[in-house]
Amino acid sequence: MKWWLYIAYGLVIMTGCEQSLPFDSEGFEPKLVINSFNSSDSFMQIGVSTSTSTLKTPTRYALNGKCNVLLLKNNLLLLSDSLNLVNGKLQLPFQASTGSIYELQLGYGAFPSIKAKDSVPVNVPELYLDTMVSNTVYYTLKLRVQDNSAPQKYQFQTVLHGKELVGTDSVLTSYPLPFSSTDKIFISTIRTVAENNSFALFSDELWNGQERIIDLRITKEDLLRPDFKPEYIEIKLANLSNNMYNYYVALLQNNHVYGGPLSSVTDLNGNIEQGLGGFYFYTQTIHRVDL
Repeated sequence: MKWWLYIAYGLVIMTGCEQSLPFDSEGFEPKLVINSFNSSDSFMQIGVSTSTSTLKTPTRYALNGKCNVLLLKNNLLLLSDSLNLVNGKLQLPFQASTGSIYELQLGYGAFPSIKAKDSVPVNVPELYLDTMVSNTVYYTLKLRVQDNSAPQKYQFQTVLHGKELVGTDSVLTSYPLPFSSTDKIFISTIRTVAENNSFALFSDELWNGQERIIDLRITKEDLLRPDFKPEYIEIKLANLSNNMYNYYVALLQNNHVYGGPLSSVTDLNGNIEQGLGGFYFYTQTIHRVDL
């Protein structure tokens, strides 16, 4: 009869581990969602959409019409106007100045107006290609990053560019390009998650103000695609605002990169008051490696 006791004990344990996660859409109030990640070398782009409840199908219709926009730079008024939102997108005729603080206020329809503020990093990252070695299986790139004395939050990304045959036309096309590395700055974002990744986040806490050599490995097989001729690799190093870096880390945590499902639950409102998403700034350096 002991085996009945073991079964009963197992059922108690399993039922005791269950957790009820309610999905109540009653009283849900939709909010504006802002998607605005701006480099200091381009005009400000703002994407505007709306949130939906957990069990509701997201709308496929882009927002259009008038919206009220107010933009401040270092607490001084840059823009206050009613602008046309076309397919959920706005472009403001301003380029972000390094070291400046920008505040955005935007209202659309009956949605609660949003307010967001972020600062543009002071420094543009310095990235250099020292050497590239090719063998039959992969490329090995030795990159040099010159850090400065201010604390930096970096995003590293590799992109493959080339021409793809579409019908009878040759079209310029780009794809995320996986890379691997044994460098310690990548341990938390690559080595413990997957062998290859096309981007990584890291800070300069352990080498602040110093020069650092980073080794990358790119497998040649990842360059091969049907009807595609690779031409060059684009290596991007971005210096992120603190708000943008923390938002990306929260996204990784909520997508289980640092653990199993429900290992962490992080607020993803970003820096948007009365809304969701983010209004962020970064500076960047892009290095091209011809194949």
